[in-house]
Amino acid sequence: MDKQRPGITVNINGHSRPFTIRHSSEGDQPDEPSRHQSEDRFSADHVIDRQSAGHHQTRSFQEGGRQTGDYEAETKTYETVKGEEAAALEEDDRVISVSEAFQKKKKGGKKQRSWRLPPHAKSLFLAAAVAALVGMAFGMTMLRLVPQEKGEPSPAAEAMEELAEAGTATGEEGAESTMLAPFSIAVIQAGVYSDEEAAVRAAESIQAAGVPVVVAGKQPAALYIAVGADKEALRAVNDRYRGAVPSTYVKELSFAAETKVRRSGIVQKGEALYGSMAAVSAALLAGKDVSDGEWQALSKAYGSFEKSETPNNKTVEEYAEALRQAYLALAAYKENQEEALLSKAQQQLLEALSVYMELIPLRS
Repeated sequence: MDKQRPGITVNINGHSRPFTIRHSSEGDQPDEPSRHQSEDRFSADHVIDRQSAGHHQTRSFQEGGRQTGDYEAETKTYETVKGEEAAALEEDDRVISVSEAFQKKKKGGKKQRSWRLPPHAKSLFLAAAVAALVGMAFGMTMLRLVPQEKGEPSPAAEAMEELAEAGTATGEEGAESTMLAPFSIAVIQAGVYSDEEAAVRAAESIQAAGVPVVVAGKQPAALYIAVGADKEALRAVNDRYRGAVPSTYVKELSFAAETKVRRSGIVQKGEALYGSMAAVSAALLAGKDVSDGEWQALSKAYGSFEKSETPNNKTVEEYAEALRQAYLALAAYKENQEEALLSKAQQQLLEALSVYMELIPLRS
């Protein structure tokens, strides 16, 4: 039965090659045959010792022949492999191992990924750029459209329109297009009632005491017993009336600045005349003297008022008439110094105030 030596292979540049023990070159060959001769002598001695068994001798002889044939084949194979190894060694300087190539490729891939953008980043940048362009276009469009839109008229614009309308209707030279300052006046209040009837009943008792009084408003209704240019001027008058009217209160009334009625020439001139007469009458009631200059200013204000055209408005007519009666009472008091004329002037000023409050509301 034949036996074969186990083969050893090596992997060179990805190719499997048989590997055998390297034998020396031709110069060293004498040692190799000596070794084989020793092996042959060993085999021959082995055969002589076992000559008694004929079939064992025959087998040993056949094995020795096969070993000699194998040796020759291995020698040829070695020479072939030796040439291939030499060629492979020459390529070693230029070819790197598979593992090294894989490591370099891996490192190179990491460096490349460190700066390369993800695949979806381009689409995100594109979407952001498109959104920015659309937003800018929309914003520019809105900026162009907004100035063209007409907004709601502001209160100031409405007031200016009222000024223009009033100036056209009255034809007065004094009707200016500037905004008017709010009209304000100081009063002594003698109580506030839930309705007009209750206020009227309370006013009767005050009139019986010889104190001027007027009912202003309806629900609620207030009682006023004196007017003046400011609260300080009325404090002395309040002390004078405290005995007849125990519950009093000095306050200031301020009216709306811009209304169509206030653009009427006679109303504007009436406000100036009213303030002048309130200041003079309150000073006289407090026992103070009025200078000639103050009387002249009062006369001048009345002359300007009389030149104003009265519109076809019953309430305005009542207001204007109350102012005339108050001025006439003061002018008469200047001549004869009668105390009753001061009370009459104050009563007419209170009546004019009540009508004025129907024309122009109080400021909130």
